[in-house]
Amino acid sequence: MKVFPYLLVLTGAVSVSAAACFYPPTTVPPPDEKERTVIALPYDLAWDVVNNVIRRNGLHVDASEPSQRGIIEASGPRFTLQQADCGTVRSIGGAYAALPESNSTTVYNFLVKPHGPESTMVQVEVSYNSPVKVPFHPATDVDCISRGTDESRVLNEIVAEARVTHRPEYYKSPPAPPQAEAEGVPGATIRKSVPPSPAAEQEPESQPEQPSESQPRGPTLLPPLPPMPKFN
Repeated sequence: MKVFPYLLVLTGAVSVSAAACFYPPTTVPPPDEKERTVIALPYDLAWDVVNNVIRRNGLHVDASEPSQRGIIEASGPRFTLQQADCGTVRSIGGAYAALPESNSTTVYNFLVKPHGPESTMVQVEVSYNSPVKVPFHPATDVDCISRGTDESRVLNEIVAEARVTHRPEYYKSPPAPPQAEAEGVPGATIRKSVPPSPAAEQEPESQPEQPSESQPRGPTLLPPLPPMPKFN
């Protein structure tokens, strides 16, 4: 009979399948103090700063509640082993780190809360999820553990932008110069006489032009004649 060889193949496959195992991630998540900071900005300006950093990193905002809870949920691109630990796969060939697949997900959770009238607390948490493939086993979704690199990088960008962010100051026209008031007459403006310029002082006054001897003179007026005597 030829059943024995098939049994050997089946036994070997079962042995390989039993030898391939998955071990969950063992990385310790970053502590809370590494995921939060307080910036010296009021809440409304801090909210704008966080949204600016989100847009600059190319994240897609999935949910935002600025008025009540102060949270923003944004999705990011595929992550790598430098960003999160997805566990370990052990097989006959040895152990290796589980690689995140192309359909892995990255979710950033921002918490923005007032911390007094002129300061705000900002917290960033990043969660990672990816299917993990183990030989001779179906793929399993794994919640990977953050190494804290993304949280630290985003918080540093928020702090840097907060330092150069200020509330805009509106331009105000300067006040008009005060005008002197005449004595005893409120509101009356004193007009000061302006002295003549030196050139005007040196200029002689113009004299009426006198006719010269060569110029023709007009007719001379004679005194009126006495009345003629009357004859009878």
